[in-house]
Amino acid sequence: MARVQILVLFLVLAITPAPVAAGSPTTHTVAWGETLYSIARAYGVTPQTIANANGIDVNSWVYAGQRLTIPSSGSSPGESKTPSGYYTVRAGDTLYSMAARFGTTVDALSATNNLPANGLLYVGWTLKVPSAATAAAAPKAQTQSYIVQAGEYLALIAMRYNTTAEAIALANSLPNSWLVYAGQRLTIPTASTPIPPPAASISSINVRIANVPLYQQKQTLTCEEASAAMATRGAISEAQLVAVMPRSDNPFAGIRGRTNSPYFGGLTDYGVYAQGLQKGLSALGYKSQVLYGQSYDDFKNALLDYLRAGRPIIWWHTWQDTYQTPVTVKMSDGTPVKLVPYEHAGVIVAANDRGVTYHDPYDATVRFVSWADHRRVSGYFDNMALVIQ
Repeated sequence: MARVQILVLFLVLAITPAPVAAGSPTTHTVAWGETLYSIARAYGVTPQTIANANGIDVNSWVYAGQRLTIPSSGSSPGESKTPSGYYTVRAGDTLYSMAARFGTTVDALSATNNLPANGLLYVGWTLKVPSAATAAAAPKAQTQSYIVQAGEYLALIAMRYNTTAEAIALANSLPNSWLVYAGQRLTIPTASTPIPPPAASISSINVRIANVPLYQQKQTLTCEEASAAMATRGAISEAQLVAVMPRSDNPFAGIRGRTNSPYFGGLTDYGVYAQGLQKGLSALGYKSQVLYGQSYDDFKNALLDYLRAGRPIIWWHTWQDTYQTPVTVKMSDGTPVKLVPYEHAGVIVAANDRGVTYHDPYDATVRFVSWADHRRVSGYFDNMALVIQ
């Protein structure tokens, strides 16, 4: 038994990356299942750097027992950043390797750049690298109290105080960011002067649908199916819809790639568009109407008409309405299809003169987006939405 314990200890020590001394290379013995990318992430260097140091191609397989030279970057954290603290993503970079290289954390990087912690990076992206000194010097947010009035919700209150519903929910330890009640006292984490609510007679748009549940998607890339479950007010489940959905490399025809990819934001494991989701709903006996390809003004007017009719709207946009660049990818049959990094879907449940409110299945929150940003992100998908009849 003692020999077995000694052998296990020896194996653990053999495959655990040792700390890299500044300016000097080290040797790593490849363990079963490792790749150049996983090894590079562990040492905070790029796969290409390891490949160059060992005279192999960056796409080469490595095998258990192989000994690799791991060069030190020889640079201090932040040396490859621009003077303003920005960094351009290179092949093989991940949030983990960047955090190790620049002496920060994945959470800080993702929060600074509005990315999920397990999100994909794309070569050529420019990311802001937060410094520990900057974070420590940032002024602490001030707070003030507010009493919820009848008919108000967190997204509306957040707009008034120039903050977010999620920030208010966190400051008050609320179980979600949408359920509040009249007379409730809230701590508002902001020092901004509140914006007076507009008079009712001034507002030309003020519509909100009641009784739409708020669900969190069960898999990383099932936002569309979770949105459909919300839009049917729970009549169908995400799992039911995923089970009957067609699969295709073309998202117009079915789900593209895996539904539970370990990463958000990719183009291979992607999701499904309105036309593909419509097929799954039809298989469960639900009729739906696709909105796609019309002018934005017509799209906006159609959304408002459906909201006034009490119909929740499944809307295609980007994760947290981030700026993205669509790319055209050829499908297996040669058809060119536009794909968008961080493609996402949510359920629009309200609108006013400033913008729309939607249920986000990514983290089961209620979000608000201005009409200007709504136009921008809708344009990535040629104004795509789906309404269940």
